[in-house]
Amino acid sequence: MKRTFLSLFLLYGLISLMIPKAAAAQGTCATAWSDSMVYTAGMTASQSGENYVANWWTQNQSPATNSGGAGSGQPWTATGACSTCTAVPSVPTGLNASGTTDSSTNLSWTAVAPPSGCSVSYKVLKSGASIATTTTTSDAVTGLSPSTAYSFTVEATDTAGTSAPSSAVSVTTLASSCTTVPSAPTGLKATGTTDSTTNLSWTAVTPLSGCSISYSISGGPSTLTTTTASDTVSSLTPSTSYTFTVVAKDHAGTSPGSSVTVTTSAPSSLIVGGWFEEWSIYYAGYNISNMQANGVADKLTHLFYAFSALTAPTSATAACVLADPYADYQKTSVPQVTGPYSGAGGVYGNFAAIQQLKGAHPNLKTLISIGGANAPNTAAFVSAASTAAGRTALAHSCINMFIQGNLASGITAPGLFDGINIDWEFPAATDKTNFTALLTEFRNQLTTLTATTGKKYLLTFDAPAGLSDANNPGGYDTIDIPATFAQSDFVTIDGYNYAGDWELATNDASPLYDAPASPLYGTGLTIDATVQAYLATGVPASKYTMGFPAYGAGWTGNLTSSNCGEYQNATAVSPVPNANGVGSCSTGNNQSSPAAGCDVMLTSGLATYGTIQNLLHNGYSACYDSTRAATSAFNSSTHTVFSYDDATSIAAKVTYIKSHGLGGGYVWAVKDDDANGTLVKALATGLNP
Repeated sequence: MKRTFLSLFLLYGLISLMIPKAAAAQGTCATAWSDSMVYTAGMTASQSGENYVANWWTQNQSPATNSGGAGSGQPWTATGACSTCTAVPSVPTGLNASGTTDSSTNLSWTAVAPPSGCSVSYKVLKSGASIATTTTTSDAVTGLSPSTAYSFTVEATDTAGTSAPSSAVSVTTLASSCTTVPSAPTGLKATGTTDSTTNLSWTAVTPLSGCSISYSISGGPSTLTTTTASDTVSSLTPSTSYTFTVVAKDHAGTSPGSSVTVTTSAPSSLIVGGWFEEWSIYYAGYNISNMQANGVADKLTHLFYAFSALTAPTSATAACVLADPYADYQKTSVPQVTGPYSGAGGVYGNFAAIQQLKGAHPNLKTLISIGGANAPNTAAFVSAASTAAGRTALAHSCINMFIQGNLASGITAPGLFDGINIDWEFPAATDKTNFTALLTEFRNQLTTLTATTGKKYLLTFDAPAGLSDANNPGGYDTIDIPATFAQSDFVTIDGYNYAGDWELATNDASPLYDAPASPLYGTGLTIDATVQAYLATGVPASKYTMGFPAYGAGWTGNLTSSNCGEYQNATAVSPVPNANGVGSCSTGNNQSSPAAGCDVMLTSGLATYGTIQNLLHNGYSACYDSTRAATSAFNSSTHTVFSYDDATSIAAKVTYIKSHGLGGGYVWAVKDDDANGTLVKALATGLNP
């Protein structure tokens, strides 16, 4: 359903062009700030190792205590750390090695005199690759292999740059006294198994003379290595059987393995997701705070933020960019969730409200969705994913911006998002291998970050609900389902748009099951057909997350009450109704200058659930088809029908989710629900009673 909002999304995104951007960070310090000097807009100064740019006329206002991001009202904006160090240090000399054993050696060298204003550190390199950084003139290198030749060099570095490598010193480690392969571990057992983890333990193997023992655990998402006789395996899939094998290793070789089979439990809670569109704060007037006020935030497990855009690819690379910086972090008048805005890190707008929401709901996971139904974004995905360099650059950019929180120069929001949703709509057959490789690159970089922070980061993607065809080159047949699911924590798969404004034949837009009476019978355009197609590939059912629409698809003209207006030929898609359910919007499908009071989707052929509820009080009657688990609303006077989800159809779909072991569901989009959040609450109550 993302396509429908594109013009509105782009319109309001233009607002961000009028917001002044902070200057780029500089490595060299500007002239030191003076309390007697007059500064005008654009002039720079430095203070305490930070560069600043003046936003307007200012005097005797210290940048260190009077700076902030765009919209903060401060006279200064920080543009980055700086240094008075301008000279690269000289090359280290006197490198030598001593005390070499079968697994280690001690390196030392002569200290380099620091250039003026600089402090020097050293990088130790093994065969040209950096292995350590130190501020002293020695380093103990460990973890070497016996009877092996190594070449070491040292570089000196300061903020101005890095010297050339020193002359190399060659080291050959001693032979190992370990000559016997260890015995197999015994007593392997699993305890405390949950839906995502298990604890493995075994009897320690006694090391033989001259040997040291390590253990390798295989059978999980990755191979683990430990020197103790226990370890916890995490990131497992719920309701899945795993066989773990543990082997002991020493220098002489690897033992036979011991194995144990474990079945993870069902999910402790199912996913209840909601999509928030950044542009919903404009015409719809729907903010993050609405979810707190109506209780929806209490029900969600995951909140998706739509969208991040991508830059046009250059030399097969692309990067994440903020689609609307004004809505994202600059708008200071966004309603509060709890407490006053602190403006911490220069962040206001939707992102500040998300931070507040997470403070009030510490178990809520937030994900940035990258892409959407936007032709330039799709082109950027295609190009960037086609090369290893492009995939690496894109993943690094998105993770740096949204996971590490480096939103703009001087603007930071660490911890804002807990994961990434890739919304490439949709990879074609020629992109199949590259799409898998792109997800793999994102997963690898997130895993690397986890090793530093200790925090688990989520990776998901939005997957197609149907097969590819001449009009839609991307379908579930054009992606490697098992390989892409393997890289993902879960996958969002739309459960809607099976019928819509591209045709005038009325039908259920979000049917769970097929029915012989439907003109589309046997074409696979049902949720059940989509689920079965995915599960037939052998992917874990718990990674399949079903989409629910908070809007209806509508048609009008030449329709009768037979089958509540469904399975007939309309003369047109429905006009945009007024949100109060009385009459039609006077400007119709005119997103550039809409009249007040229209349905907030502002799109012919569609209406939000909130508006449909008002239509039911103004001439429309609801019909529920238990065969298809689908609901319709028909008006016999205007000959108009809307196909939509309500609490009854949601209950049937929730039963299906649980009986098939699926991972949960999500709603597109929270602004389109009624004011009480009825659909989200119905989904949550069913999934996690």
